Amino acid sequence: MPTYALANERIQQPPGEKEPSKAMMNSFEKVDRAMDSVMPEDRSQIPLMAQFVTFPAHYAGIKQKDAFYDVDLNIKAYAKVFAELGKPDCSYYCIPGDAAFGEELECYRPGYELADDDATYQFHETQRMDIDDYQDILDHGWNQWHTRYLMSIQHPALERPEQLGAAYAQMGQRIGVFAGWLASQGVAPITDIAVMPPFDSLSLFRSFMPFTMDLYDEPDLVKAVCDKAADEMIEGTLKNAKANAHVHRIGLFAMRSDCDTLSPDLFDEFAWPTLSRMILAFDKAGFKSVIHADSNWLPILDRFLKLPAHCVSFELDGKTDIFKAAQILDGWQSFRGDVPATTLAFGTPDEVFEYCEKLITEIGLKTPGFILGSGCEIPFNAKPENVKALLTCLGNNA
Repeated sequence: MPTYALANERIQQPPGEKEPSKAMMNSFEKVDRAMDSVMPEDRSQIPLMAQFVTFPAHYAGIKQKDAFYDVDLNIKAYAKVFAELGKPDCSYYCIPGDAAFGEELECYRPGYELADDDATYQFHETQRMDIDDYQDILDHGWNQWHTRYLMSIQHPALERPEQLGAAYAQMGQRIGVFAGWLASQGVAPITDIAVMPPFDSLSLFRSFMPFTMDLYDEPDLVKAVCDKAADEMIEGTLKNAKANAHVHRIGLFAMRSDCDTLSPDLFDEFAWPTLSRMILAFDKAGFKSVIHADSNWLPILDRFLKLPAHCVSFELDGKTDIFKAAQILDGWQSFRGDVPATTLAFGTPDEVFEYCEKLITEIGLKTPGFILGSGCEIPFNAKPENVKALLTCLGNNA
């Protein structure tokens, strides 16, 4: 089961007391407590998440092509951000090339498929799956089809599964080095491993319009393939997660399960059965699910109140009303957000600070389970002074 994960080397948490005091609580402990919905005693206990991918290299004056696969250049870039703008409590552990690879779409890379060495990478969503592939998956399994699909979207396309395995091994090594460095800086990796649920995978691989038609033309076939794929995904993801268990969290990139894409009824029929099954399986094995919840999830958040408490943490991007989400979740599940990318790119430091302060005072100090952070990725073109306002708004880096 191809998923991406931290390498096997041990990631050490910074030293801290077993029962942390306000003064001594480190970032790992703050994130763990927030995801367990422990109410913070004051603002210093609210963790801060910054979703960096392309911004650090841009800020450090390093071209995106050069930073794409280079761990050392990314460490140099992040170190500059941490020293000059501030340091978050947790972050993603993927450098740009590995983040792009993990999205499982054909990617145009800066300086390779894209002429500009300093462009951001771009995804090219095209129909890579035919209607006959559904039956292939049912007859022969998800993993064999998924491997062939991943081989076909690389530049150049791979000819042998061993080449794909080597690419994953190289990525695992890079992730291990980078995540280990983040941990040495007191920054917790947000997850150990990540996977895309079957509904969302099929939507991307089949492409949006054909897949939408499949929901109406072949609903039973889609459901059967989601079930088949979920079984293999759960087995493979847990195998890798247990081998790489550091923070005991699994990312779930459910990027097409939102209510800007699906009605709540369609979510219940197609996405929820396998998504909830994966969450429950991960919870039973001792792993929380961190759901990257792009777009609007507000109409379906109440479904997650039926799951065990504290087994899910949502990453909200601003399309979900985070103030209403806080009222619905009410400490049952945790959530992160949601300083908008537009504000970070085009706003002012005062606007960033004022919105952060609203999040802190109206949610963070009143509702357990809150993690302050960017709404999805901090954009490539974010103003440094705005990123500094975000990273220092809690007073930890001031």
